[in-house]
Amino acid sequence: MQTTVTRPVLAPAGARTAVWAAVLSVAGLTAWLATVGLTDLLSARDLWGVIDASRSRLAGPALVVVVVLLLVAEQRWPAVRRPLLARAQLVDASYFVLFAVAVVPLLTLVETGFSIEIERHVSFLVLGRLSLVPRTVVVAVTLVAIDGMNWCGHIANHRFATLWRLHALHHSQEDMSVLTTFRTHPLAHATYVPAVLPALMLGASGAVPAGAIIVYGCLVTLPHANLNWRLGPLGRVIVSPAYHRLHHARDLGERGTVNFGFVLVVWDQLARRAEFPLGGPPVLTGIAGRPVPVEQAGRMPHLARVVVAQLAQPFRRCSTLDGLLTTEGRR
Repeated sequence: MQTTVTRPVLAPAGARTAVWAAVLSVAGLTAWLATVGLTDLLSARDLWGVIDASRSRLAGPALVVVVVLLLVAEQRWPAVRRPLLARAQLVDASYFVLFAVAVVPLLTLVETGFSIEIERHVSFLVLGRLSLVPRTVVVAVTLVAIDGMNWCGHIANHRFATLWRLHALHHSQEDMSVLTTFRTHPLAHATYVPAVLPALMLGASGAVPAGAIIVYGCLVTLPHANLNWRLGPLGRVIVSPAYHRLHHARDLGERGTVNFGFVLVVWDQLARRAEFPLGGPPVLTGIAGRPVPVEQAGRMPHLARVVVAQLAQPFRRCSTLDGLLTTEGRR
């Protein structure tokens, strides 16, 4: 396999300012959709009921159990041995708490607002009931399509400098664990909202059961686990920890170019972006040069300060994250 890497070149000041302004635009769009969703749920007097239902699906007991089991597995069969409750785990655990407490309600409002705007302006996308198609088939197609939309969103987060500013926080982790799944900027979470489109389009033919969403959410956590599991033949279908670790490899340049899948590998295979692990020691993870503040730098920092600095990084007017505005090629 031939690898071509483009050296980072600092973008002109005007380009960096444009990226900074675009990040503010993403924040504004997110706030607008959240306001639309909040207004609707308040008028329906169902705000807290909807948020609680979302929290039970996205950050409920089943997810907590899976995360704990994977943390135990990481101690028993680590890809890279790390002490329990290392700084990286504590910071990423903070993001898990942030996800459950603040991000899930925000996503609930944004998704509600997004759904309302789709129905208002492009209602032709919402299909009627497909009477000849079994409900189980509709649900399966919807879940596969959701995963495909998440893959597209992930690609966009790497390809566009504005979205990369938000996504880079996730890639900055040098000591990956299952908790790294939640090391994501709240606005980066919002960039995956279009993944609800398949459920909107096919909802009349059978809504996706909450249990299926829970299972999908649990599967999403597996790839970031500090495990060298390749899952055998199943690893050609499901994203394994060893497969996804290559996506976070530090030596792939500022923006990774392979293994973008969330749960299914097929999207990477179709795009010729799948690179399967062949064994050997685990690759180093993180971003070379540390353009995002990381907890591994310097002396033991106050964890809250690290998290605040990481969340504030995308809003810096001039950022070294804008240094590479073209992607590295890997074929």
